Amino acid sequence: MNDIYITLTGNVAAEPREYTFDDGSKVTSLRVLTAHRYFDRKSGQWVDGEKVCFAVRCWRTLGDNVAQSVRVGQPVVVSGKLRIREFGPEGDRRFMPEIEASAVGHDLRWGTGTFVKPERAGGSGVSREMRDRLDEETQDWAMGARKGPGLVVREIPADEAAVRIIGADDNEKESEDAGWPQEERAAA
Repeated sequence: MNDIYITLTGNVAAEPREYTFDDGSKVTSLRVLTAHRYFDRKSGQWVDGEKVCFAVRCWRTLGDNVAQSVRVGQPVVVSGKLRIREFGPEGDRRFMPEIEASAVGHDLRWGTGTFVKPERAGGSGVSREMRDRLDEETQDWAMGARKGPGLVVREIPADEAAVRIIGADDNEKESEDAGWPQEERAAA
């Protein structure tokens, strides 16, 4: 199957939720609401079109950075792979557009930001089983703060917010830094 890559702009609709698995790997999930706006010549005003809510999943370092940087209501730009998740019992199947993010950042059309490079620690790959378990645990966003076995849900308080501009692709099994000489990785 060919992957579909998209970029969207919108506002964060709910506080990011950070999940930690038994092996220490992390994923941050958030919702981004986007609406098409157009100029209505008859009324002479801008009009909001249909609104679409996307679930956004950020793995590893990107997830950590998003959890520390992004808050509800903030405008963001998200780029990544489009997935359509299907869930629910037969006869009542539901579908949700989801983006497995490769980059997330604040939309600087609406404000200013400051970049702070975090200290890097060694990361680990996320197994297919962990991704499937996360799918089961997040089938319905309205589930609240339910916790599953080996899964810790942490709401990020607003006072931990720091604006960061994130652009690294953290969705591959190895870091982009892996091809760099050791001295350059230490300096990065």
